[in-house]
Amino acid sequence: MVSLFHQLSSFSWVNKALIALSSLAVFYGDFWRLARVEPSDKLAESMAILKGLPAITKPSDLQKISVFGVLNEMIKTTLNMTQCIVDFEHESKDFPQLSTMIDVASSVYQIIISIRACSIQFTSLISIVDDNKGKDLYAFARKEIKEYQRLLQIIDAPTGNVELIKALLYTKDDPQPLFIGSKKARVHDKVESLRRKNVLLLISDLKLTSHDLSILIKIYEECKFHEEGYEIVWVPIIEQECEDVIKRFQSLQLQMPWCSVHSLKLINRVAIRIIKEKWHFKQDAIVTVLDPRGRVSNQNAMSMIRIWGRDAFPFTGAVAADIWKRPGINWFELLATDFIFPGIQEAIKAEKYIFLYGAEEPKTIQVIEDSLKKIDDKAIVALNVTKSQFFWNRLKSCMLSKLQIGGDLHEPIMQDILRLYTCFKKDGGFTVLTKGSRVVINDSHMYVTMVLVQYETWKKHVNVNGKTFDMVFKEQFDLLYVPPRCHHFYIPNMVGYIPEDVKCPIFPGMMNNIVKFECCHGAH
Repeated sequence: MVSLFHQLSSFSWVNKALIALSSLAVFYGDFWRLARVEPSDKLAESMAILKGLPAITKPSDLQKISVFGVLNEMIKTTLNMTQCIVDFEHESKDFPQLSTMIDVASSVYQIIISIRACSIQFTSLISIVDDNKGKDLYAFARKEIKEYQRLLQIIDAPTGNVELIKALLYTKDDPQPLFIGSKKARVHDKVESLRRKNVLLLISDLKLTSHDLSILIKIYEECKFHEEGYEIVWVPIIEQECEDVIKRFQSLQLQMPWCSVHSLKLINRVAIRIIKEKWHFKQDAIVTVLDPRGRVSNQNAMSMIRIWGRDAFPFTGAVAADIWKRPGINWFELLATDFIFPGIQEAIKAEKYIFLYGAEEPKTIQVIEDSLKKIDDKAIVALNVTKSQFFWNRLKSCMLSKLQIGGDLHEPIMQDILRLYTCFKKDGGFTVLTKGSRVVINDSHMYVTMVLVQYETWKKHVNVNGKTFDMVFKEQFDLLYVPPRCHHFYIPNMVGYIPEDVKCPIFPGMMNNIVKFECCHGAH
């Protein structure tokens, strides 16, 4: 199920069901076509033997024949239920009020569980191995569906944060499920002590970065954090367990002063599926904020925590919206921090020229850096961010934070951030030139590189008639720049936050929505 939902993660709920059902149809139909071959068709008979069909065509296999009748009925029921969901989606487009009447996600989950049950049951029937295999699968499927619906109801209509946290863990299996990092020990009734507190659920795999961990530790050590009734609980999402994984889990656990499950076996596996579906957890760490009643006050506060740290307290969406409204926010200063580039804030205050650049091709980086070396000016700072994971995480956090609060994609600050990201994805590189924190150029590396290479031809104009270096550079850039025929921008895969309809900021019409998959070969 985990693997299946991972493969279908980019599709809508209804399409998830349709693709899964189509897969079963191909599998199921292929076998039945071969099962009805004539004895004279030796090629088809050989294929039937290779696929194990003799196991279902034996005349003496009366028990299997009767089970096939039950299986066929279950497949028909699943088919009818899928048809209902498809019809419901179609009808609800004309009548939006219908969309709240049925939990489509839960229904699709039930459909896919049934499809998996049919698939495994069918595999056991056509094999010559254990006849009892898959015998109790339908009962298991029903049990898992009920657990899924139970957890979904607790999350959608919580009665308290403790009840929700207990639903995520197998607390009945262990009276001391939580481990306290600061005490290096398990504490009895620690879950109950979270009642009436605001809880930050840190949800991550074992690749939680040291940067994210250090920010959260600083927040946790603030007196205000505890005085206001806040606590952190780490919920590790780890699909496979082995000795090495357990050791890394325990090592990371000891670095956290807050609560975490003392054993990976205590995580409710169905809860993991819901966390991925409802809270959009993929690989990057998220922080889901729960109020004392168990209601989600911020589905993912990680982006604002990365950008503003403890200044983002108490980490609600309303706080994020207020921070973005503050006058004087400069997107370049948000990205160029001392943590990523030591001493950069001092360079900004000194009004130095700063070249911030990144490119996929090493040759492009070489050309940019060779050209910058020819500019004999101590007032220039060059920063290559191609392989700076911290920079790209911060850039994506800025975009996600704006999208989470429903920010307008056409705001100047959002357009500038999107332009930088798009230039890297579209043209393979970008360059930003600033004077202090004032952005002079933010564009593709192509035109900026052309200006840099021609430095010897235009440097004589610098400091003539009051023209500074950045003014002459911008003039040269404008002479070379050719506006693109199409205006577009790229947005990272931020499931649940990408807007469906975006108006073009240049042409009076809507932009095309294109899903694109890319691999930058570890560049960022």
